[in-house]
Amino acid sequence: MNVGLALSGGAARGIAHIGVLQYLSEREVKPVCIAGTSAGSIAGALYCTGRSIDEITEIVSQMSWKELIKLSLPRKGIIKSSRLLNMLKDELGDVTFDQLETPLIVNAVDLLEGEELVMTEGPVAEAVAASCAIPGIFTPVRLEDRLLVDGGLLNNLPSAHLKERDVDFIIAVNVTAQKPLHKEPETIFEVLIQSYDIIRRHRDIPACSNADALVEPDLTGFNYWDTGKSKELIEKGYQAAAEALDNIDLYKKQSRLARWFSRRKSG
Repeated sequence: MNVGLALSGGAARGIAHIGVLQYLSEREVKPVCIAGTSAGSIAGALYCTGRSIDEITEIVSQMSWKELIKLSLPRKGIIKSSRLLNMLKDELGDVTFDQLETPLIVNAVDLLEGEELVMTEGPVAEAVAASCAIPGIFTPVRLEDRLLVDGGLLNNLPSAHLKERDVDFIIAVNVTAQKPLHKEPETIFEVLIQSYDIIRRHRDIPACSNADALVEPDLTGFNYWDTGKSKELIEKGYQAAAEALDNIDLYKKQSRLARWFSRRKSG
């Protein structure tokens, strides 16, 4: 079956996406297309370059927010997005979308036009950096004549973009689904992210309905900045994928006629 995979934003919690990719790899299911927002675009980009799960795990485990959070107090954000871009270029180089082994869709938001921008062409690292530029924290990313910020501002779970591709089955992974916090935020970053996450959680509800299967790891207790718990986050993602997908036959073929009726019914 042609499987499409949508990966949500979620900062460091996005490491759980690797566990889902690991589960699919063990079942020999290779997505034909991945759509990623923010942290999901990082995991998606690394996977789509053809790296193994072990390689992706090693790369992510070495990433550190401490390398990014050196407050320079630029006028349009707390952290310069160039720091994130340089980190991404270290791993992705100058690869473009058309050079990827697996097609990738990355979204961001045009701050001037106030609309979502879907990117499938050009340098991957620049697109991913734009998709991760959380407003107020990272400075906006200038790409040609556009000023771009985090795609999660309008669409944190980009499953709808996979409907436009030739896929039979859409799996959406939402790492921002969580219960209300039981502990007060302690830093400006935690206040900004939690406020932002409240908006995203409510906006994700219709996006979840676009998927044929929804994977929502229980990440209670994991914050958005701690990359030091990558092993635990990957395990949480793997467990959630197993619970959601174990009883689904991802190899079953669906006729083009059946897919046409299904898409017509869903609008």
